[in-house]
Amino acid sequence: MIIQTETQYQAGMVRLESLLTANPRDFTEMEALGAALDTYENENGHAPVPPDSLIYRIERYLYEHRLQKQELAALLGITGTRLSEVLNGKRAVNLDLARRLHLKLGIEAEFILRHA
Repeated sequence: MIIQTETQYQAGMVRLESLLTANPRDFTEMEALGAALDTYENENGHAPVPPDSLIYRIERYLYEHRLQKQELAALLGITGTRLSEVLNGKRAVNLDLARRLHLKLGIEAEFILRHA
């Protein structure tokens, strides 16, 4: 499988997403499509897509720094319960927490404001 145009690339990304959500038993198409998309990206200077949610960025920080949620909560100066509520979408990020996320985790302030 070869992807040669941006239109084919976009269609391939849509197809890959549908395959991922369908939980296929046979990964042949997914692997071939993934390899073709990867080749196209490498040959055409595609940069990684930045995460599009604040929760994802926080969870990525946890993973990258090998922290437990309680450790991150302590770093942010909030309770573990509050952090869990934010990560589970049960509590919104207020201005104080937004400031802490920016200062302590280095998440861009504009990104936080757009996604909080």
